[in-house]
Amino acid sequence: MINTIIFDLSEVYLHGVGGAGKHIQSKIKLSDNDLLIHELDQLLLGEITEDEYWNIISKRHSWQIPIDELKNAVRKNFQEIKGTRKIIEKLKQDGYKLGLLSNHAKEWVEYCEITYKYHQLFHETLYSYEVKLSKPNKKIFLLLLRKLKVKPQGCLFIDDSIKNIETAKNLGLNTIHFTSAFDLKKKLLKLKIRL
Repeated sequence: MINTIIFDLSEVYLHGVGGAGKHIQSKIKLSDNDLLIHELDQLLLGEITEDEYWNIISKRHSWQIPIDELKNAVRKNFQEIKGTRKIIEKLKQDGYKLGLLSNHAKEWVEYCEITYKYHQLFHETLYSYEVKLSKPNKKIFLLLLRKLKVKPQGCLFIDDSIKNIETAKNLGLNTIHFTSAFDLKKKLLKLKIRL
């Protein structure tokens, strides 16, 4: 029986880094591939700061744009995915223990929390930068399960990444591959979780 539900953050509750380029297209041509580089992993693991990340990318592409504009472009893209918050609020109201497990940068999490105050929705949160581990590494899943004081069999893990879903399944968690809030409601109902 499922009593604990663990959510991913990016592309499940909030739109993530992907798509940030549209906010500064008038100044530079920025594709999502320009952002999804080795240094992004370092940022998400807390090994470099956001300023260091943007400085590396700007230098590599010879961008003549202030770092603050790049930072703001990403922040404009952090928008709630329609419908997900209502689902989370209803699950909490119905007594489910809720967790958040995310590969994310410290500075971005601080901005998102100030903007959306979503930490109050969860009993426990765990970010990659806090523990120098990221999904799909099974160790970060086990750390959150320990924090939540739950066994994998009673958990449902919701993520947009197939690799992360596969790790969760291998650990014994129930899983849902997230594509939209509407689809999530249908998949929850199949697991007898009514909203």
